[in-house]
Amino acid sequence: MEYTLSQAFADIFVVFSIVIVVSLLVAVVIRLIVWTLSRRADQAETAASAKPAVAAAAPVAATAHGLPQDHFAAIAAAVTAMMGAHRIVRIETAGHGYTWTSPARAAHHMSRAPRR
Repeated sequence: MEYTLSQAFADIFVVFSIVIVVSLLVAVVIRLIVWTLSRRADQAETAASAKPAVAAAAPVAATAHGLPQDHFAAIAAAVTAMMGAHRIVRIETAGHGYTWTSPARAAHHMSRAPRR
């Protein structure tokens, strides 16, 4: 018995149909996950807005970096609002903390220098 062209097209149609059905099921599952997560976020947002506002405290003392503590609180609130619960480990002024890359960068540039 030979495998004809019409049988090949029928097999291709069956495989194509299975792929479409699986893709639709995956899309529906993803849509349900997104819908569930957005509902939870809306519920958390309404619960957070229902909490009473905290009264302003006395003037805040400056930290070791010379910035007021309420600036750190604002940064932490922005990080939490954008990315969820995170822990800020260190805040430092720009330009610090990258001095360890200078020797490696210089060695890399020197490795690309033409030889004499």
